Amino acid sequence: MAWIQENMINILIAALLAWMLWSRLLAPKLSGVKSMSASDYLNFRHENHAIVDVRSASEWQSGHPSQARHIPLGEVGKRMEELDKSQPIVVICASGARSSMAATQLAKAGFDTVYNFSGGMGSWQSAGLPTKKGR
Repeated sequence: MAWIQENMINILIAALLAWMLWSRLLAPKLSGVKSMSASDYLNFRHENHAIVDVRSASEWQSGHPSQARHIPLGEVGKRMEELDKSQPIVVICASGARSSMAATQLAKAGFDTVYNFSGGMGSWQSAGLPTKKGR
């Protein structure tokens, strides 16, 4: 018991790191979510698919993929019926963390093919992919 008390901070840090590793790296892979880089998307963009941007409203308005549908992360569970389960879904956010969580939710809900866009909007814009501002 004394060891636990002396190492409580280290235990909490280890638990936090384990949770972050699980939620961002392992859970998406185990759920069937695939990663998609900007260069992968350049080859994939002409395929039939949907892009879902899970960022906040202010982030969305500052610039988003031209063909994206805006469904903030907190609304994915309530609004996933707006998406076609048989159509590939590419999920994007600012960095890839929130999109990973949303992609995992979609995959667990039975969506056939779900991609997490790695690198987020920074990678999207660096690749010169089309963006639009506002609604």
